[in-house]
Amino acid sequence: MDDTRPLTEVVSAGRTGKRQAAAKILVIEDMPSVLMSLQANLVSGGHDVTCATDGITGLRLIFDTMFDLVVTDIWMPGLNGVDVISRGRARSPGTRFLAITGGDPEGSAAPSVTGVKNFGADAVLVKPFVRAALLAAVTALLSESGLPS
Repeated sequence: MDDTRPLTEVVSAGRTGKRQAAAKILVIEDMPSVLMSLQANLVSGGHDVTCATDGITGLRLIFDTMFDLVVTDIWMPGLNGVDVISRGRARSPGTRFLAITGGDPEGSAAPSVTGVKNFGADAVLVKPFVRAALLAAVTALLSESGLPS
């Protein structure tokens, strides 16, 4: 693959063929390996996935595009996931938000999970998680919204 675009550039990927993707999902994650894994798993699940490597780019995308679901890391440099969720929800109240976290920088997941739900996340996954847990959370959130999952 000869892709020389910087990692901060927005990358979009979706299913090929005539069938439409089940949902339009934005993934915001600052770790490239985690971002690529999330993207691959969601695309293989039939979704149209747009990626951003930072909260500022992700929030701009939320302001410019209607997404069914936003999957965002919490602990990112610059604009963190809590800010993305609270500002994104204000801009797009119908969008579902799935927060993912490895815990706070001190290593504890419990405060992150409680805090994120207080700031408007519809669900939280604690890293590391398996593909099945990701797809189950996505399916549940989309189903609650009446969207195809």
